[in-house]
Amino acid sequence: MVYCGKLSKACLPCRRRKLRCDLRKDTCTQCARAQLPCFGYRDTNALRLIDESGAVQNRVQTKKANKAVPRSVPLSTCSQARDIFYHDYVVGTARPFDFLQTIYSPTCKDEHLQKSLDAVALAYLNYQRPSLSAEEEARENYVSAISCTSAALQCPGQAKQDTTILAILLLDLYEKITSKEPAFHGAWAAHLSGALTLVNLRGDQQFDDPGVIRMLMRLSTNLLISYVASDRPVSSELVALRDTIAARLPTPIDPKWRESDLMIEFASLRQDIQKRVLSDSEAIVSLINLDAKFVRLGLEVPSAWQYRTVHVGVKSSHHYESFHHIHPAEHVAQMWNTLRLTRILLNELISYRSSKAQRKQVANPELVAIHQCATRAINEMASDICASLPQYIEDPPSSFAEAFANDGAEIISSKTEYRTAPLGQPDPTRQLPCYRLIFPLFVAAQSTAVAPSLWKWVIKQLRFMAAYHAIENAMSVANILESGSKQQIWSVYAMLGSYAFVC
Repeated sequence: MVYCGKLSKACLPCRRRKLRCDLRKDTCTQCARAQLPCFGYRDTNALRLIDESGAVQNRVQTKKANKAVPRSVPLSTCSQARDIFYHDYVVGTARPFDFLQTIYSPTCKDEHLQKSLDAVALAYLNYQRPSLSAEEEARENYVSAISCTSAALQCPGQAKQDTTILAILLLDLYEKITSKEPAFHGAWAAHLSGALTLVNLRGDQQFDDPGVIRMLMRLSTNLLISYVASDRPVSSELVALRDTIAARLPTPIDPKWRESDLMIEFASLRQDIQKRVLSDSEAIVSLINLDAKFVRLGLEVPSAWQYRTVHVGVKSSHHYESFHHIHPAEHVAQMWNTLRLTRILLNELISYRSSKAQRKQVANPELVAIHQCATRAINEMASDICASLPQYIEDPPSSFAEAFANDGAEIISSKTEYRTAPLGQPDPTRQLPCYRLIFPLFVAAQSTAVAPSLWKWVIKQLRFMAAYHAIENAMSVANILESGSKQQIWSVYAMLGSYAFVC
């Protein structure tokens, strides 16, 4: 201990009472006067004291010196990029790449996978926080990943590994994040088609690993979206892969998987209609039957996938009608909005075909009823898409909200420069959920069957996203809607980054 002076020989009661002890034999005067038992006097020679004053001084000086050392080392750009990518794609709410946790390890020595992961993570960081250095580093990693993956494909053993297929999926994701082309073409699915070829070479043992099955489900979903968006027939190889996966999925089957099965039927039916395999009446019946399957899917979803409708007394600027939906998770909202926008597309085809048939037949009440039913379905689905917005869009500061409530057009125009600093402090975790709502809102507003008030409301919400959340593509889509140009739906989907963000 630290030396604090000479110890006292006084008895315990005197020390406690802080009195001078006269050390009398048998009992001291202070204890006798207070009628307290005197326990005797302390032998100071029996106590060994070590003077640690110097050691204490050294510890104090060391502690002061350590204050100059930074408490943490700044993360590199690549490390920050990986953290953000993991949060939004691997462990977040939507988790489209959740299987990455089981297949990839930080100690992985496969360079093609390391480079692919770094490339897509940096590209995503650059999307969220535009940075020339991040963009250049992402491009360098992408070029290196392409070279390393090509070398891996030359080795039969390495080409069939899980890490190689995962690397190809990440390279495809990089291209979707960075692409500026507002159109789908054959090259869009080049990586995925190559991955599908590798899967077919690997044999059935690959389906024994749940993590690999999750990866193959993502591969099949992305390929299916590419086929639908590029207006191409779904390949038999993809159908066979999905059948094999479905046989190993637990029951009840995920509603999103059932939904994608219906999307295959949608793609096939659309091909038959375009090739005129079906007559107008046969096409109408087939479209109505497929729409009924989507309705049935919505009625049969498990309770964990159901949403709650909340009615409000006073509508906010983000309410189209006096209610909104609360979904238990973001991937649930995505499933429902995909169902809704697909039903809009189906009923637009029904409406078009029934109107065309009416022109050939005089006063056919059945066709009139079909057309009216399709119009009601479109408006119902469009209204439900709008009702999914309030849960994910953030309430802005009061001054900003007042300007927005008065007239959204006053906030930002097509010529306004995008801000580099936030107005107020919007929650960054809401930017991606808002971004994923742009395409469903566009599909709802572009339909000629919806009321002009919905079209105007959607444009206003998109402008809000552009102004408050700095989502540039929200303004681009708002301009497309406002111009009245008949933009191809899937071109807008491609412009938004397709399944890299939207699905």
